Amino acid sequence: MTVDDRELMTEISAQAQIAEQGRPKVADVLALANALQRDFPHRSVDEILTKLKSVWRARGLSWSGE
Repeated sequence: MTVDDRELMTEISAQAQIAEQGRPKVADVLALANALQRDFPHRSVDEILTKLKSVWRARGLSWSGE
């Protein structure tokens, strides 16, 4: 895992924490993946979306936008 990947996962975790605090709101993970891809261009939107869904699923969060 690269430094950029660790930073990406840190940002995804921070976004998941925000989503947890805002329950029962549903996060638009596709919009979030697009926004994160601008900051982490070494990963595609699809790769980031997969990571987002994995973290959201592990935390029992809901999402929209696929």
